[in-house]
Amino acid sequence: MTDFAKKEEKAINKISDVLCNLDETLAKINDEMEKGHEKSVKCWFEEKKAIHEIKKILHEIDKYDNYNEKELDNLVDEWD
Repeated sequence: MTDFAKKEEKAINKISDVLCNLDETLAKINDEMEKGHEKSVKCWFEEKKAIHEIKKILHEIDKYDNYNEKELDNLVDEWD
């Protein structure tokens, strides 16, 4: 297996981990929250975090050029 193939496989595994973590987090939010509005906002934020991580992983293997390192920080700043 070439270095690039190993790098891609590692990136795919990281993406899988991010998505599994997102599924677990969303399940916890669903269990803990009873109000639909609060739940949907928390779920939205967790999904944005996961998408940001996936973009970062793809950027690291030169498969995504539009990665903005500060995108997640900007989201957090908007919430405060």
